[in-house]
Amino acid sequence: MNTARARVTDINELVNHLKGLTDELTTLHGDLYWLAMQAQDSSRKESSAAELNVELLTALKGAVDNMRMLLWSYIETASAVDPEKVQEGMEAQKLQRMAQFLQLLRDRLGRTPEEQPISFIEKISAAVNQRLGGKVA
Repeated sequence: MNTARARVTDINELVNHLKGLTDELTTLHGDLYWLAMQAQDSSRKESSAAELNVELLTALKGAVDNMRMLLWSYIETASAVDPEKVQEGMEAQKLQRMAQFLQLLRDRLGRTPEEQPISFIEKISAAVNQRLGGKVA
């Protein structure tokens, strides 16, 4: 699957494209995650997860793996230039991943948005959200 795309020459366009891809991948992650959870909960032999095209998933995995390796190279280079800024970014990303995981757990447990945080997980999630200042997608 090769898609012809003009090279991006404007850095702002590239930044906007990266933000869009990040949002799309985050949404896709949530969709695939819940599809897998439904398959585990389902007693049916044939689930929605089983209907996914394995070749498509494998191609996506390959593209994501290639991008991940390239991004690590960029991060390593940036770390040599400004190690403190990279460290701060990595810490923020770790907090964001924890917050997303806690959000998935909260959603899985079926809490309605109107309820106040009452469980330990919800308190931790609220603290992480407060620490990130609303940066969690």
